[in-house]
Amino acid sequence: MRRGLVEKIKGRIVFLDLDGTLSEYRYNNHISGGDGRRGQTFEELFFGDVFINSRPLETMVDVVRELDPSRIYVLGAITTNHEIDEKYKWLEKYYPSIKRENVIFIAGSDLKLVAIQQYMNRLGVSKEDIVFIDDKHSTLREVEDAGFTSYHMTSFVD
Repeated sequence: MRRGLVEKIKGRIVFLDLDGTLSEYRYNNHISGGDGRRGQTFEELFFGDVFINSRPLETMVDVVRELDPSRIYVLGAITTNHEIDEKYKWLEKYYPSIKRENVIFIAGSDLKLVAIQQYMNRLGVSKEDIVFIDDKHSTLREVEDAGFTSYHMTSFVD
């Protein structure tokens, strides 16, 4: 973990992606589900134990441990209610300091900027008070182009 970078974001509100940022992006030993989706199969998303068995990324576990839990928000995209249930359980297991009320699930990554802007307004903070950490380059660019500080999760890896 890059301590200098963690020190730089301490005290700010941090929005963290889940899949590929807090957890490894590989489920049931595959990345592509093969049924036309770029991820898990629909059967897995509706009925399987996909996320509950995913591996937490230790670098990000360490980063989260260093931050104020009241200022950490998880901002993840979901497809099914089953997926939401599994992700809540997974977060409770591997990131217990993150408050459940600070977990935000949205329909797709294209809504992340909107969600961050809405929370910024609701919390009464400025763009300079917010940091966004994700693994998807297009989302990182969009959020950074809107004036927020954005980091790819690998920025925290030594």
